[in-house]
Amino acid sequence: MKRRTLRFIEKGSGTKVPFLARFTTKQIIIFALLAVAAISGVIAYLLYVRTFGNAAQIVLTAHDSPGYEWEQIASENNIISSYLWGRTKKLMLNHDGEDVMIPTYYKIAGRLVTQPAEGSQVYDLSDQAWLLDCYVEAGDAVAARNLKNRVVSRFHSDSGMYLSFTGNNVTNEQKGIKTTEDNIAWLEAYLRYYCAYGTSRDYEEIKKLIAAIFDETGAVRPEHLDVARYVDSLYYRMTNPKGADPDGNSSLDEAYGINSEEGQGTGEGASVNLKQVVGVKLSNVRLSLIYDLEKNGLIAQGAYDRALKLVKDAKDGDGVPFYAYAYEKAENGINYIYSGSRAGTVDVGDSIMVMANLARVKELDIESYNELKNMLVNERRIMSSYYIVTGNYGGGEAYKQYSYVMELAYDMEDRDLYRAACNSVGTRVATRSSSPAIYMIFRESNGRFTFFASDNLGVRKAV
Repeated sequence: MKRRTLRFIEKGSGTKVPFLARFTTKQIIIFALLAVAAISGVIAYLLYVRTFGNAAQIVLTAHDSPGYEWEQIASENNIISSYLWGRTKKLMLNHDGEDVMIPTYYKIAGRLVTQPAEGSQVYDLSDQAWLLDCYVEAGDAVAARNLKNRVVSRFHSDSGMYLSFTGNNVTNEQKGIKTTEDNIAWLEAYLRYYCAYGTSRDYEEIKKLIAAIFDETGAVRPEHLDVARYVDSLYYRMTNPKGADPDGNSSLDEAYGINSEEGQGTGEGASVNLKQVVGVKLSNVRLSLIYDLEKNGLIAQGAYDRALKLVKDAKDGDGVPFYAYAYEKAENGINYIYSGSRAGTVDVGDSIMVMANLARVKELDIESYNELKNMLVNERRIMSSYYIVTGNYGGGEAYKQYSYVMELAYDMEDRDLYRAACNSVGTRVATRSSSPAIYMIFRESNGRFTFFASDNLGVRKAV
């Protein structure tokens, strides 16, 4: 018997034939392609192990998005999610040399030559969280990854907390600010991104952020907060000061300033009527987030039960239907602070966020829920202040809160409340076919139409 080698095969005549000659050209090409694929697979696997191998699994509680019937309610009020999302990206991205992040607002051109279109050139961390959430929900992995990388590079600080603002027009007061509210919003979005596309680097970044926000017991770390200072004031002793409205609310307005659109005190002397405390805003106690972090072993056991009790105890027992603005730890326990920007009032916007947090975990009390529903149905808009003494509403409109009310209504399975919120938002949807912002949500001031990222992205997520 003839001996075979790896390179040659002997025929009966004794002629040696090359090994590859036994195969056709097509077979050789197929073998070569399979070999390349196998090598590529090994390389890809090694890269995957290096990138994802150490990434721990995080399981978040699933929350269904509103279905067809809810979308129909929104569409009846000109809120069409896909159009809103597409137009927001087209109008608000790629301005001022920034191709990834979204500015806080964008103004379309006015009627006058001196009113050109302009972006804020200020980028808010919470707005980027809204945007990241929308990308993840839309399954746009490339855009989500680019945004996440840009935020990490532009907002990150050595403390582990992220800056709240960046951009060319950031004011001196905004520079260096790192609020818990913005960081929690980013953490929630970052976790959802991680579950879809995250790497081991993202996991380590998330753990650092969690450690910066929560203490060793799983409680939200306190921060410096400006709250209303109760002072002796001439206006409190005047039952009907000059120019006051018959309902008596003007005395409080004059002493503490008329609320702006965001519900902050803006009147003369408003800053001197504030004091600073070290505490935690109740709206920052995100119960569903705390539940998921505890479930995944990222914060201490028992954190959720402690947080739930803390929030539920924050409802005033003297007939005030809303929740406290913040709490601080005192020698005798927990001290709840009910007035944020102005004395004698409850900040309705912040209380709505607390209520939305409770509704998400099915713990919202019926009294607060009914008060919110009656207020929106009767007033047809969300007012920023509730006067504790009179039980009346005042201040500016709390624009940011409509998306939270829509989510709250969905969690409570209340289509009537959802419809009322959509109706209020729908009055500010651009419907003119020639408008560059058609289907987007605007605010009007001094004849200019302004489109805020928080309004449009928040409602997009709630539909």
